[in-house]
Amino acid sequence: MKRSLVLAAAVAAIVAGSASGAAGKPWLWQCAQIHNGDPQYRCYVRLLREDIEASGDPAHELPRIDRRVVAVGGPLEAGCHVLMHQVGREYARDHRVTLSTLQQYVPRSNDPNCSAGFGMGLVMYLGPQILRSGGAAAADACARLPTRYREYTCVHGLGHALLRAYHGALGQSVRACRKLQARYAPDCAQGVFHDYWISLRGADGTTRPQNAVTSPRVICDGRFTYVRPCWYRYFLEQPAGLPIRNAADLRRTCRGLQSIQRFGCISAATLTISGDPFEQLRVCTRLRGADAEACVRGVADQALAGKPQRQLALIRSCRTSDCYSWIGRTLAVVTDGGFRCTPLSSRARRACLTGAAQMRAALVTFS
Repeated sequence: MKRSLVLAAAVAAIVAGSASGAAGKPWLWQCAQIHNGDPQYRCYVRLLREDIEASGDPAHELPRIDRRVVAVGGPLEAGCHVLMHQVGREYARDHRVTLSTLQQYVPRSNDPNCSAGFGMGLVMYLGPQILRSGGAAAADACARLPTRYREYTCVHGLGHALLRAYHGALGQSVRACRKLQARYAPDCAQGVFHDYWISLRGADGTTRPQNAVTSPRVICDGRFTYVRPCWYRYFLEQPAGLPIRNAADLRRTCRGLQSIQRFGCISAATLTISGDPFEQLRVCTRLRGADAEACVRGVADQALAGKPQRQLALIRSCRTSDCYSWIGRTLAVVTDGGFRCTPLSSRARRACLTGAAQMRAALVTFS
């Protein structure tokens, strides 16, 4: 009875107002007042879809939505990327998006939140078309997108699409990624593994695989070729364990692992330290050697898209050449080559420029 009342309240809230809000009410207030997870999720999906449909132009509407969710904040901002996975899938289905028409719908934005989620959702829907081409046509479609970050997002979404099209078969999906060009294959595989970790809790439209292997120490031992991409999203997508807040927690979490497995584990665990790349990097400076390098690979500097002064402040927080190189490379991706290493010291600038020159290569660990 209680659940029925909650659902009825959700429907009434949606009927009472449109996605554009009402006088004196914040945007999407109808969903924010629902305090049950599933109905609230469905409310957001429905009203975001209405907003995009009313615009008639998702490519330009999604950047506006990115700005609006920042103003609203809270659960909507935190969850917009995943919400847009479903919105993008539904939109692609209803508008019969194809690989040849994909480019006209992909958001004209490098924002990693709503825009990136919608773009991934579009590609997820294209799974059956992607299978018919073996993935090559989809990678070509991704390569035609106008910025490096959108290309990366598309290739990552391709991995999600492959796992769903192959009904959760990890081996087949990863092999399909391996057939792509070397600069795409690891990032496609990361999308495959990301979708697998999501499927263990049946989220984002997935179904938990039968007899699923749940340990990354098994799945990511090299049997599926790509160790670091396999680890990368694991901790973010699984039920919270012991909190990871500092260097000691990173070492505890990855105890017993060696070589590339440990590298992958440290990078993945770094993602859970905080949503703030400055806090992530602060913890990385407490590590040494390969652990420090691995940790930097988990710094989510895409969160600083559109904030050039904050980007410069982040890279100035580096202490090693590996850090300057990786942050320079990923900021080049986020800014489509616009990030400038010139304000840095000579040593830092050389490392930064070396990294930025590799922005077109596979990223392997990146959000």
